[in-house]
Amino acid sequence: MATWVAALDGGGTKTAMALADCRGAVSILPEGPGCNPQDGPAWEPVLREAIARIRRASGGLATAVLGLPGFGEVQAHDAAVVALLREHLQVSFEPMNDVFLAHLGAFGGGAGVLVLSGTGSMAVARGPAGMVRVGGWGDILGDEGSAGWIGREALASAGRAMDGRFPSGRAFADALVARLGRQAEGPFAPLTWLMAQPGTPRAAMAAVARHVDALAEEGQEMAAVILKDAADTLAWQAKTAARLAGLPEPFLWVPAGGTFKSRTLGSHLRDWLGPPESPRLTTLAGGLLRAAELAGWSPDDVWAAHVDAQLRAWA
Repeated sequence: MATWVAALDGGGTKTAMALADCRGAVSILPEGPGCNPQDGPAWEPVLREAIARIRRASGGLATAVLGLPGFGEVQAHDAAVVALLREHLQVSFEPMNDVFLAHLGAFGGGAGVLVLSGTGSMAVARGPAGMVRVGGWGDILGDEGSAGWIGREALASAGRAMDGRFPSGRAFADALVARLGRQAEGPFAPLTWLMAQPGTPRAAMAAVARHVDALAEEGQEMAAVILKDAADTLAWQAKTAARLAGLPEPFLWVPAGGTFKSRTLGSHLRDWLGPPESPRLTTLAGGLLRAAELAGWSPDDVWAAHVDAQLRAWA
């Protein structure tokens, strides 16, 4: 009998992995960079190395559940990802969108709405009508309410203020540019800063969101308006997903993603949806629970709680 099951939680900026045995003992593996095929070819070596780390565990791997960014969206990308997994994993596995994996952990397979706002955004609901996703169209076509969207709105607003189209926003623009540092210089400072950033533009813009939140905390009205707009569009996604999944209002919801560190955004979203639930399990614990079920281990609530506690302690 193989010793381990594995779960992988991929995203736009990082890839996390963990193993668990039949007693619920967890081994947490080193994180890697993001592995989203929609961000370019760098996903392939990242995912290949992640699989290599999983396979290095002594004792043998039974199965793996993998939450993958963008999975189920672009057929050519899915085919390339699955081909790589089949070549390098060489055990049974179940791939799914990374937000579906997060929902699995948050509700333990039950009903509710997961509202994701990280580098991108999406709402995933499970209800009487099944599993539904709303949003997640990427940084060019959507991702409203995400950190990337917040950063893009902030940089665009600053640009409009600096070229004279939005004079009342000049104080916000100056404050944001000051926070961006020495790479933001001259009359085109937001663009100059963006062009100097390594990696993908989406990741760079997502990093701006923390500056927007800090400026909102300092009383910058434009920053607060951008965060309120983000909350409004996240609520729209959540309510749409709940309706399509057959969930009546008020519905259970769980926030996910780094953008929810913002007190301003969280407060506005609670005004729309009510107080959130605490996630039942971490995302990786949900993946490990599903993997243990696929391996035929029949894990119970005690096993899941033990796995989850170790992952929370590590986080």
